[in-house]
Amino acid sequence: MASKQRVICGLSVAAVWLLAIFALPIWALAVLVTLSAGVCLYELCAMLKKAGYALPFGSLAAATAVWFGFVYVCTATIVEGQLLAARPYLLAAIAAALFFRVLLDARIAKPMETAALTVVSFLYIPFMLSFLLDIAVPFGSAGVFLAFFLVLVTKLCDTGGYFIGSAFGRHKMCPRLSPGKSWEGTVGGYAFALVAAGVTVACAHLFPEAAFLRLIRETTDSCAAMVWFFVTMVVVVTVGILGDLLESLFKRQCGVKDSSALFPAMGGFFDTFDSIIFVPAVYLFMQLLSGNTF
Repeated sequence: MASKQRVICGLSVAAVWLLAIFALPIWALAVLVTLSAGVCLYELCAMLKKAGYALPFGSLAAATAVWFGFVYVCTATIVEGQLLAARPYLLAAIAAALFFRVLLDARIAKPMETAALTVVSFLYIPFMLSFLLDIAVPFGSAGVFLAFFLVLVTKLCDTGGYFIGSAFGRHKMCPRLSPGKSWEGTVGGYAFALVAAGVTVACAHLFPEAAFLRLIRETTDSCAAMVWFFVTMVVVVTVGILGDLLESLFKRQCGVKDSSALFPAMGGFFDTFDSIIFVPAVYLFMQLLSGNTF
């Protein structure tokens, strides 16, 4: 029954996101990602509150809106010089503002720990998820599809891991953090993800007229590029798994099973996004290592 609920809920969520991706303008998608980061932050703050840390969600939400707005301006326009160079300084200013906002609040019982957790929470969720805009916004439909593709590969790893692990899992992967994960499920997750990547690459080259597949085509236009692309996919999937385990660590520390009860049999928004959080930044880093900046 739980598996059936998980499938139905997962397909429903995927359908909503697909509709949003193909129906909404790029600015609306940026707003949707910003709101998603805000919901993830809210659930993280609620979890940490149960562990005795009262993070200022209002300040975090305001910082998230400012950061995503600035990143969108940087990625949606051709920017040079001061605006783009200001990005790390804005990040430092936001981190300092959040830290001292908590530190100087006399109502907070554990100011140092709470201030550090507040800054880490901002870097963990909004900052990392904002790299989705770096992929999606500058390249139109091709960028949006590439961002969707990375999310799809990551979530297919989750799906493959769940079903293969449920059917054949015998050897626990990391029982301290996630008792349900098995090495068999992990192998199944990699298989699902890499098959999906292979099918997408094949479609990109079989249908050269498809503009939305342009970035996939350009990053696999030679044998060496193809090899590096699949190496990147392995790294992306691995980072997705580690992101899932990191959220499991948060939940165990806070004494909760799910970040919320928003989705039946799946948990909350944070539970859905946990494996995606580090993926965009890691993908861009791998592209940078290859010398490919699109």
